[in-house]
Amino acid sequence: MRIVHYISDFTSAAGGMASAVRMMMFSTAKVAENHLLTVVPLSDDYAGALAEQFGIKVHYLHLKNGGNPLNALSAFVDINAKLKELRPDIVYAHGTWDWRAAAVERTARRQRIVTLVSPHRGLSQELIGIDFWKKKLPRLIAFQVWTVRNCTAVIAMNDKERDDIMQLGLRKRIEVLPSVPKENESMEVMRTALMTVYRKALDSTYTVGLTQKERDVVRMAVRSFIADDDMAAEKPDTGGVSYRRIFFHAYDEDVTEMFVEGCKKMNLPVPPPLNVAEVPRYKNPKAKALGALRDAPVKTKTPGLPADKTAERDAVMLISKAKAVTLPRLTLRHYAELYDIFRHSDFDEDMVAAELKRMHLLGFTRKLQKHLAEMFGLKRGYDIL
Repeated sequence: MRIVHYISDFTSAAGGMASAVRMMMFSTAKVAENHLLTVVPLSDDYAGALAEQFGIKVHYLHLKNGGNPLNALSAFVDINAKLKELRPDIVYAHGTWDWRAAAVERTARRQRIVTLVSPHRGLSQELIGIDFWKKKLPRLIAFQVWTVRNCTAVIAMNDKERDDIMQLGLRKRIEVLPSVPKENESMEVMRTALMTVYRKALDSTYTVGLTQKERDVVRMAVRSFIADDDMAAEKPDTGGVSYRRIFFHAYDEDVTEMFVEGCKKMNLPVPPPLNVAEVPRYKNPKAKALGALRDAPVKTKTPGLPADKTAERDAVMLISKAKAVTLPRLTLRHYAELYDIFRHSDFDEDMVAAELKRMHLLGFTRKLQKHLAEMFGLKRGYDIL
C-alpha cells in the first residue's frame, strides 16, 4: 500500500501538525510505503534520516503563492505530474486554508486516487473566526468546503474536531484517530487505527481500481451459471486480477452465489469467497438496487392484459420494474432475471410488444435487449422486438 502524505511545511516551524504527520508515517513504516510531499525544503540530513530509518521518501512541489493565475496553473501541472510519477493508492492531505493542499486533493481525485483529509483543528469555530471575512470565508467558498465534501473520508484527531466538522454540516465519512503517540511511546494503536482507515477507504472505493478484466470475470461466471449448454461461456482471463475487488464487485452486483457456482461450472479455480457483508465500508450514495427485480419496491403501471395471460403480464411487469429502477441501478442479478424471462418464458411476443408500446416501453426494452446480448449472449429470436 503506497501512501502519499501532503503537508506544505514539514519543518519544526510547522509545530504540532508536522509532529502528528511524522508520527503517522513512523507508525505505519513497517506496513505501508510512505511518501512525503511538501513545499518547504528539508535539510539533506533530515531527509536522509527519514529514508534510512523509516523508508519515507521526500518529494518537493515547487509551488508559488500569490495572485498570479499562472502560479495556480503551474501548481496543478506540477502536482499532476508528481502524482502520476508516484502512483499512490491513497493521497492524504494535511491542513486547511492552504489552496495547495486543496489542489493536491482535487488533482488526486481527478486521477481516481483515494483521498483523505485531516484539518488538524483548522475547522474549529475558534480558528474559522480569526480573520473570517477577509480570509476564511473566501477560502471556504473557493475550495475548503468542496475539498472536505468530496474527499473519500475526513480524519479527525479527536472527538472535538469531529464535532467541529459536523457543525459545518459536513456529516460524511468522518473517522477519529486515537491520541498521537510521542516518539518514545508504542505506535501500535496508531498503526492499527490508520491501517483500518486506509483499508476501509480503499474497500469503499474499490471501483477506482476495478479493471475491465475483473468485471468480465464476474460477468462470464454469471453467464456460465445462467446459460444453456449450447451457450457455455468461454473461460475468462484471470491473470493479474484482484479477487478481493472481484468479490466486492460480485457482492455489489448481488450475484455472489451465481459467481461461485458459475466458476465451478467453468472449472475455474477461485479462492474462498470473501465475506463482503462483514467488511467495514462507507455507505455508497450511488449503490445499485439490491434484491430481486420482481420484489423491487417501486410503483409501476399494471399491465392491461387479461388475467389469464400470466407469462405475458410477468414479462411486461418485469420490464416495467426495470424501467422504474433505472438502468444505472440495475444489477447483474436483475439482468439475469431479465435474461431468464426473455430466454425461457413462453409468452406471446406480439401481445407483449403491443402492451410495451402502449406503456411507452419499447425504446427501453431495446436497450435491455442490447445489454443482454452483450452481457450474456442473448441470441436473436429470443428478443421481443
